[in-house]
Amino acid sequence: MLSASFLLIIHIMRFILSTFATILLLSLPSYAAEGEENSSTENTAEAGSSPTPAPQIPRTEPNTDKNRILELLKSQDPETEILQLDTGKEDEKLIAFYRIEGSGIKQGGIIMFPDQSTHMDWPDKISYLREGLSDYGWYTLSIYLPQPARNQIPKRTLPVLSAVKPDSPNEASTEEGSGGEEQTEQNPIEEQPAPPAEAPNNTDAATPEDNAEQEPTEPYQDRTNRLGKAAFNHMKASDDLNRFIILGVGTGATWAAQYVQQNEKEQDLRLLMIDARDPLQENAPKLLSLLPEISSTIIDLHHSSRITNENDLTPESPARRLRLARHKRMNNFHQSRMPEVSDNWKRNNSWLLKHTRGMINTYIIKAEQNKRAIQLDNNQVTESEKAPG
Repeated sequence: MLSASFLLIIHIMRFILSTFATILLLSLPSYAAEGEENSSTENTAEAGSSPTPAPQIPRTEPNTDKNRILELLKSQDPETEILQLDTGKEDEKLIAFYRIEGSGIKQGGIIMFPDQSTHMDWPDKISYLREGLSDYGWYTLSIYLPQPARNQIPKRTLPVLSAVKPDSPNEASTEEGSGGEEQTEQNPIEEQPAPPAEAPNNTDAATPEDNAEQEPTEPYQDRTNRLGKAAFNHMKASDDLNRFIILGVGTGATWAAQYVQQNEKEQDLRLLMIDARDPLQENAPKLLSLLPEISSTIIDLHHSSRITNENDLTPESPARRLRLARHKRMNNFHQSRMPEVSDNWKRNNSWLLKHTRGMINTYIIKAEQNKRAIQLDNNQVTESEKAPG
């Protein structure tokens, strides 16, 4: 009897515990919902009490030019002079590496324009040439060309904005359901918001921020021309040089060609291009349009195979420049194909220096000496043909 009564009591307690557990589980969502409603009301109250949003940290981008110049200034040989020249514009300095000649025979000065993706001491061409040519009578000055300004990101138009944010405030108000309609029917005399004033037809009106973005910036070609003039004036004043070569590598060849085209009448300039190509930025000059306007000596060196060079007629190909020079009868244009680039960069730089020196000696130094000798012979002939007395 006692065991049976104990078993009955145990079954009754289990039933009571199970029913209590189910009641507790069913009541938990309601408590959670009430807690969420309380927290939401507290958040809305706090938001209403502090309407000022947290300050946003402005986005900053690293200064590529400044960081690159600081790295270049750390490692330089004692023979290289680091220049910071005034360009004539406020708060602008020309950073350049200057190296005097080391042979005792003053040949002239060479101003170097590096490629856009490199810098003034790039080890693959500029650095080896500025050090190597200075051992053969040339004063070399390699300038730093700043990175051109990037094109502004176009503003998003209305279709793009609607795709990004399809739910506008007006659509949200219309999608509230029948409750909103009943409310408008009950309050037909409710004041409606006044329509916005019509905007003027002047489409050029913009906010101050838009005006700041639309302010015209200085063209990049004007800046490169000013940097080249600062380098020329320094070499002319410090070492009294008369013969100048403007050397450009890659896209720097286009800026070098433009500098020669704009200043060859006032300055004694020649143009030397290595693997020339046009810049990718907008409003940049085209090399094929600049070369026919240059009357001084032009030397065009390039790395390309003979087969690809003959079949390539793109605007940047050496074959296109040679064809243009023949069409325009440019006797001042001299093109030479250098050996193909190998895996040994030291051998490539050695070949480049020897080839460049050979072309300079042939078409600049010796050509000018022969021209001077012919002029002297002509003067002697005219004087001997004069009548006696």
